[in-house]
Amino acid sequence: MGHRHPSKLKNTEVGHARARWLLRAELAGCAQCRTEGDREALGDLVQEGVFDSLISGFVLARVQQWRVPGRTPRYPATVYRLAPVDERDFWHAPTQHCMRLCTVEGPRGTRVDTRSALGELRLMPLRDRSLVLDDIIDGLSEDEA
Repeated sequence: MGHRHPSKLKNTEVGHARARWLLRAELAGCAQCRTEGDREALGDLVQEGVFDSLISGFVLARVQQWRVPGRTPRYPATVYRLAPVDERDFWHAPTQHCMRLCTVEGPRGTRVDTRSALGELRLMPLRDRSLVLDDIIDGLSEDEA
């Protein structure tokens, strides 16, 4: 692609360069780059790949928002268990399934184990993978707004 989408992303947890590029394309409303980035993310289902970076960034940002004052979360925990019901209900069924397999770890919830979720994504039809990607991108975009 011959153009750029300037933006300073707030979510520093999305570390992969192409994942950050895809998020900037979404924020800029560039359908052409979003299509190219979606295709790349949907095909890159390895650890530390594009999709992994997007999931990890989404989860780490959300876990901070979901903290309840006066209540210490216990890790490891699945993302699905940590998420508020109203947010879980917003996700498509394939996303809910992936979030049941994605685990937040570390004493302060600063690591995400996506291996099982990535394995499930590889088994899903492309349409279901696309729904998961859309939910993740929507959530990351909300954090940037």
